[in-house]
Amino acid sequence: MRCNTLINILDDFNDDVAYISKFMKPNKVINIVDKSKNSVDVLTDMERFLNKQLKDTIIIEKVYTNPMHLNKIISDYIDNDTIINISSGDNLSSVIAHQAMIEYNCSLIYMDILNEKVYKLNKQGMKMIKYENINFRVKDYISITGGKIVTDETFDYVIKDYNNMLNIILNNYDLWIETRDYIRNNIVSQVNDNIVIRSSELNKDIIKLFKSFCNIKCVKNVYENDNNITIMFKNEDIRKYILSGIWLEHFTYNIVKQNSKVHDVRTGVRFLWDEDRIEVENELDVIAVAGTTLLCISCKDTKRYNSGSLNELDIYAEQIGGSTVKKILVATKPSKGQYVDERAERMGINLVVFDGDVDKFTKEINYIIEGTVV
Repeated sequence: MRCNTLINILDDFNDDVAYISKFMKPNKVINIVDKSKNSVDVLTDMERFLNKQLKDTIIIEKVYTNPMHLNKIISDYIDNDTIINISSGDNLSSVIAHQAMIEYNCSLIYMDILNEKVYKLNKQGMKMIKYENINFRVKDYISITGGKIVTDETFDYVIKDYNNMLNIILNNYDLWIETRDYIRNNIVSQVNDNIVIRSSELNKDIIKLFKSFCNIKCVKNVYENDNNITIMFKNEDIRKYILSGIWLEHFTYNIVKQNSKVHDVRTGVRFLWDEDRIEVENELDVIAVAGTTLLCISCKDTKRYNSGSLNELDIYAEQIGGSTVKKILVATKPSKGQYVDERAERMGINLVVFDGDVDKFTKEINYIIEGTVV
């Protein structure tokens, strides 16, 4: 679908503006923001994004100071084939756009992000128009907000070692959880890629489990010595994968990726809020796009997550995806903190505890992706 002029009224979160702009393929885009809401920076962010997506489109930026000024800007740029996008902006700007539709016989367009529907309104009435799947990627969502991906670890998980280690963990999950907890709390020393832990009645279990990692050549050796057990890892990355919880990110990534609605998923994503300021980096464990919905996932291989963990996920997710983002915190145990479940519910964060049952975990994640849980 094409038009000559598309007028966008921007606010703090403008993924719907980006979708409509690419969907409409206009010859000219007029991006407008309210100066009083301190949203002027979004003009720069949107121009930068649209210049990459719509190379032949003219982009004009305008700032209004009051409703009458907005009305004047809209009237100045309306031509014979103009559509005003009311997906963003506030109620008053939508009223002004509606008045312009009546006065100048133009059309309005609105995108329902969550339900992936687009509606067109004019004097003759309203109709739903066929939506072409744009398939924005994770990097696009971050770019819309003025940010930039610095690194992501997605392609690490193509390596055979990681998949083999994950299979051992999942196939020996109860033993793995018991062993992992003991190791974390009983490390005597750590030198390079080797760790020494205190001996206990778990010695046989620990050695049995890590012999499995030896068989796939991810652990060089594991042996008892005096009152300790020594584990020699292949390298530091392998040690971190096994003991620091990166395996949970990998597992969650695999499950999300299998969902048919998901067309892009990244893990271990480090990004900048502002690509012009390289000193401040942020990180999310898993970010995915399902249809027109962004999912942000934090993974905690522990019971030690609290309100701080929820706040961090909430801030990062809403900064990238606004109010339509789906937020998930994946953990291996219920939280030790008080009222975490209630606080997560108030913040719209879905808590999913993985207890070793892969089928149950998959169903919970798929329900969040495909259902109405937000």
